[in-house]
Amino acid sequence: MSDYQAVYEDLFVKNLRRYSSIKKLAKKKINRILTNPYHNTESLGDPSGKLNLIGCRSVRIDRNFRIVFVICEECINIKNCQFCFCEDLLDKTIVFLTIGPHEKAYAVK
Repeated sequence: MSDYQAVYEDLFVKNLRRYSSIKKLAKKKINRILTNPYHNTESLGDPSGKLNLIGCRSVRIDRNFRIVFVICEECINIKNCQFCFCEDLLDKTIVFLTIGPHEKAYAVK
């Protein structure tokens, strides 16, 4: 049973269809994220500004593929969050932004 509710951005849904070979692994990761989004996930707040994904988190699906998402209860408290979709959502919401190969997932915008 999930502790968080999920919101899927259009880019996430589109890419999940595109990379159908990892769909089964991705669904397992999504369920784990919805149960505990802080376990084995990486905060993408990069002070150097190279990634510009402050407020986002990622999790590995396999060696190359990543899921990039936002946890609303965390995002709301970050002043420089570029991807804050959380104003009208419950704190216990995960917004899944994108899924894909490392370079493409981190180039979300």
